[in-house]
Amino acid sequence: MNANAADPYKERILEAARELFTANGLEAVSMHAIAKRAGIGQGSLYRRFKDKGEICSLLLRDSTETFLSGLEHELQFPGTENSALDHLHSSISRIVSFIEQYAELLLFIKSEFTGKKQLTQFEHPFFRRLNGFLAELLERAASAGEISAVDPQFTATALIAALSPDLYLYQQKQHSSSKEQITEGILALFVTGIRKNP
Repeated sequence: MNANAADPYKERILEAARELFTANGLEAVSMHAIAKRAGIGQGSLYRRFKDKGEICSLLLRDSTETFLSGLEHELQFPGTENSALDHLHSSISRIVSFIEQYAELLLFIKSEFTGKKQLTQFEHPFFRRLNGFLAELLERAASAGEISAVDPQFTATALIAALSPDLYLYQQKQHSSSKEQITEGILALFVTGIRKNP
């Protein structure tokens, strides 16, 4: 039994938040509005969630876990037909698609996390796991002689910065960049740009 099934109020809160966030955007929705939509008192809401960041984290938990577990599974059982750099290429495309789908939630969680704990986005559990995955792929590409002499760990962290939800939303809003254009820009820097010439 999962934690939500044990607390029907929690599921009502999450459903209310999901509906309000979809209809109005994250910033426009208050904790008061979530409680009202869920049909519960604010005390009941705050006993379960301290703020919107915690609600967003729980809304995303299952999706991020499924996504990250899938990536990590592929590291353990890689396809024999692809090189590590090809694997990196396809993984970046999938990560950008995931970020596009959840950009506002990810950005809100990131800002809540960094604001409260005074930490960087790189220390958030989601980005730490993503960093580990990317660093491992880059290590494999380096060991196979597929990429130029770059530091795989630093390159993975720089790639995480480029995959940040705020960069994605900025490119979309300020430069009208499509998902495909953003993906191509990241691939040009972090795959084509480091590929070792034959």
